[in-house]
Amino acid sequence: MIVSLDPSITHLGWVVFDESKTGKESVKSAGVFKTDAQEGLLIQRLITQRERVRHLLVSQGASYVVMEAPYWSDFSTELLFALNQQLHQIFLDLKIFVVYLQPTTVKKIALPKMKADVVTKHHMTHQAKKELGMMGRRFSEHVADAYFVGKIGLRFYKWFFLKEIKDQDLTEAEQDLFCGKHVYTRGLKKGMTEYKGIIYRENEQFFDYRKYARNSYVIAKEIEDGGQQALDTCRIL
Repeated sequence: MIVSLDPSITHLGWVVFDESKTGKESVKSAGVFKTDAQEGLLIQRLITQRERVRHLLVSQGASYVVMEAPYWSDFSTELLFALNQQLHQIFLDLKIFVVYLQPTTVKKIALPKMKADVVTKHHMTHQAKKELGMMGRRFSEHVADAYFVGKIGLRFYKWFFLKEIKDQDLTEAEQDLFCGKHVYTRGLKKGMTEYKGIIYRENEQFFDYRKYARNSYVIAKEIEDGGQQALDTCRIL
């Protein structure tokens, strides 16, 4: 199973996709994990969201996560960074393959006939309801975002991992996102190649935690056994 996430401490949208199916039939389940200030301190709410995501991934047997990339130029940048790191601890522990998708990119692919800077939450929600046959029913904007993130991520999964989708079957936007590169033909950079696609940006746009055995459990054991000295000792004279 593939899990897509729209991270937030207040409304974390998620969707579970079955990679063996296509279209709206691929959507297995969806929901929103909510917290508010009455549920405790900020760190407690972060842990709550982290553990909810952990349970979701484990219960679904997920090995692949696609999520909306954190937006760092916002009033909640520090909070988003904190949540992002909490989630990455889970991904590392569970050996998950993670792909980031930028919000603007998601809007461009979800609504290709509109300019990304005019696409609103309403547009995204309306389009998701339309594609899933849920017009006239209540539908969370956070699930809508997670749906489109997952829909794109599922295409990447079938292209990159399963090889079910050939290069020539990708849309122009997908080609640019997945494996895009640009060769400069003028200026100081003439002849240089800029690699923009996801597959070229490991530990920036994708994280393959299957390769790293040293997770939080291993590190804790190292410290307990004295293999990793966490403290510098000093003598007070």
